[in-house]
Amino acid sequence: MTLLRAGSASDVGRRRSVNQDAVLTTSKLFVVADGMGGHAAGDIAATMAVGTVEAAGERLGSEESFSAAIAAANAAIYQASLDDPSLAGMGTTLVAACLLGGTSGDRLVVMNIGDSRAYRFRSGVLTQITEDHSMVAEMVRRGELGAEEAEVHQQRHVITRALGLEPQVAVDTFAVPLRKGDRILLCSDGLTDEVDNEEIARALSTVSEPQAAADDLVARANAHGGADNISVVIVDVLLADDAPEEATQAHKEVSTAIASARPVAATGITTGAPADEGWIARRRRLGIPRTVTFRVLAFIVLVAAVCWGAWAFVRWYAMSTYFVQSTDGQSIVIYHGRPGGVLWFEPQVETVSATTLGDVLPSRVKKLSHGVVEPSLEAANRYIANLADEKRNTTAIQPSTTPKVTVPSTQPVMAPPYVGGATTATTGGSVGITTTSTPATTTTAG
Repeated sequence: MTLLRAGSASDVGRRRSVNQDAVLTTSKLFVVADGMGGHAAGDIAATMAVGTVEAAGERLGSEESFSAAIAAANAAIYQASLDDPSLAGMGTTLVAACLLGGTSGDRLVVMNIGDSRAYRFRSGVLTQITEDHSMVAEMVRRGELGAEEAEVHQQRHVITRALGLEPQVAVDTFAVPLRKGDRILLCSDGLTDEVDNEEIARALSTVSEPQAAADDLVARANAHGGADNISVVIVDVLLADDAPEEATQAHKEVSTAIASARPVAATGITTGAPADEGWIARRRRLGIPRTVTFRVLAFIVLVAAVCWGAWAFVRWYAMSTYFVQSTDGQSIVIYHGRPGGVLWFEPQVETVSATTLGDVLPSRVKKLSHGVVEPSLEAANRYIANLADEKRNTTAIQPSTTPKVTVPSTQPVMAPPYVGGATTATTGGSVGITTTSTPATTTTAG
């Protein structure tokens, strides 16, 4: 007898406006479908796939009936795309797990198509059950590409199989022996693209309730960027017939560090390390989450841009003017900057003028001692030239203070005769007028 308990979560993510994923959890059937992003009506294809498999219901008593239900989903999606041109090209990935009974006891059968995945978590070790049907995954299986290169390959999202694109499609089937305490994880690539295997294992080992664990994984994917829709189904095995392990594809390890036969701590983190283990591999093995994500880098760039902008503005303000100032009581200097400086930007000596304080009016000296701000070097030179011109012009128009001297004349000045016998004589530079009266003579004719 096998007893299961499940939880599920699905989220649109942080960059998409429509959730094209669909999930299903029943007492024995669990499904995650991921509508093909960028294709027409991916959400419709995912919903049709889940609905068709769910409709099989109690008829799912064998691998054949389970496979037939998925084939029916493929046919329904394909026919809908033919009937409605607006749905042409729609498709979906699918990973499904079903608990099937048998003469030797219950067993879990997992089927998948595309790059949605199934994992088993047992005793701290996370094992990938399914194989991705993608171009990059096939290159890895052929040895043409390394696992780390595949994680950043530009074509890692190009899938080679999906429901609804062809009239018939091949589906992979995996038989998964169960033990009490096992956890089965079904998820879309929105989770595995953002959260690495070690962090998934750490979450599964620390969050006990399946619903809480599903919510936790979705939150982690969003925290790392949430670039795609995220869907998670977690199935806990509460009771199981502990049958001997069988050599099936279900035992393919997803991580070389985890797959090695090293002891596993109770927290799910492997102990020990290979001699050639690098820094990045060690962090992953220990389950240390990524601290430098796209969002962190974007924030750092933003802060750096704001700081640089503030520095550039202060520098522009501090060095946008010139000022004229007397320094040693004699010289007149032009500085580039502002009097006293601004923060750490001190004014710089631009030039020492040939004009000195002796060439300007005394009334201008006090102002020069404090500094006269000008908008440009040309304006500063012009200001000094105007001071010198002012001094010269003031000196040129000032009245003379030299007294006038009158030199006495040594030559006599003759005045014209005046009536009445008046005579004028000048002696020693002084002019005098002498008048003599001549008695009038009257003659009387006889």
